[in-house]
Amino acid sequence: MTELMGSRMIEDVATLKALADPIRMRVLELAMSEPERTWTAKELAGIVGVPPTKIYYHLNQLEQHQLLHIRDTRVVNGIIEKQYGAGQLNLTFHRRSGDEPGSAQEVVALLLDQTRDEIEAGLTAGTISGSSDAPDPLRMVLSRGVAEIPQHRIAEFRQELQSLMRRFEEASATREGTAGGHRFAMLVAMHPVG
Repeated sequence: MTELMGSRMIEDVATLKALADPIRMRVLELAMSEPERTWTAKELAGIVGVPPTKIYYHLNQLEQHQLLHIRDTRVVNGIIEKQYGAGQLNLTFHRRSGDEPGSAQEVVALLLDQTRDEIEAGLTAGTISGSSDAPDPLRMVLSRGVAEIPQHRIAEFRQELQSLMRRFEEASATREGTAGGHRFAMLVAMHPVG
């Protein structure tokens, strides 16, 4: 069995392109939300809403880029059934100079669109509130700030952001406090501004 990575830095264009698909992003997000669990193609297809015959292409793309791993196989009615699991707890994106234009932009657009859609759906359904008086399980935090960071502390700041996310993701992965736990999506972006 392949070991589950904590955090994975995505730097290559091919992997960025593999992620630039809403179905693959939903499958990967689902797998990373329960990193110790395994999923069959049929289960994943049912959850993301595509026919089982069409999910295999997406699973193969994720497996080829080691974003999903086959953790187990078993024979069911004479057919080999694969059990898929996440390859990592979280992803960080980094575009190297010389990469094809567009690929990083596609992933950014996909992540921002997915976040917007989830927030809009939650606000409509009443499962998310923008009110500061809302109970913690419903309250959304949406903040944008600009900080001037001394050059010698930029790496430290970036590591602190990633460390905070990893600390809670790893607690979730080990089932710490699952009784009464609430799932939250987090999108963190740190980028230079002019």
